[in-house]
Amino acid sequence: MKKEDKKKNEAQSIQYEMEVFAEFLKKKGLKVTSQRMLVAEKIFSLHQHFTAESLLDMFKDRRDEISKATIYRIIGIMLEARLLTEHDFGRDFKYYEHIIGHDHHDHIICTDCNRIVEFLEPRIEDLQEKVAREKGFKITRHKLNIFGSCLKKSDCPYFQKDKGNFS
Repeated sequence: MKKEDKKKNEAQSIQYEMEVFAEFLKKKGLKVTSQRMLVAEKIFSLHQHFTAESLLDMFKDRRDEISKATIYRIIGIMLEARLLTEHDFGRDFKYYEHIIGHDHHDHIICTDCNRIVEFLEPRIEDLQEKVAREKGFKITRHKLNIFGSCLKKSDCPYFQKDKGNFS
């Protein structure tokens, strides 16, 4: 796919997500405010996991209009709308990622350097389906998070050599 086509598809995807969010707000009797739409657009443009704090940092030049409480309220609304998914990667805070336009995937999380690697392994997916059927279930959704450590810490690009530790 050409770079221009990819950007066009991404812009269309963001526009679609924005429309879905605005419709959800209206259905819930909530106002479609410029703050909500600005934060939503930022979230939908992200291609990585984020925390509420990291999202707030992206608006540091607009703190007079977008507060920590605003960020948390918008995240809550987007979770309720199922536009975001929340992840607990074993830290004191939650990670989020938007859902529309993203295929299902699982995660491997390094407990030393906090690196998050997304993966999809069809054999694992098939085994989960098989186990669910054997137990009398039909899977509607799932999250698989595998925790571990980088095998070669000295080669880990997330290792802060100047500080001697992981960040």
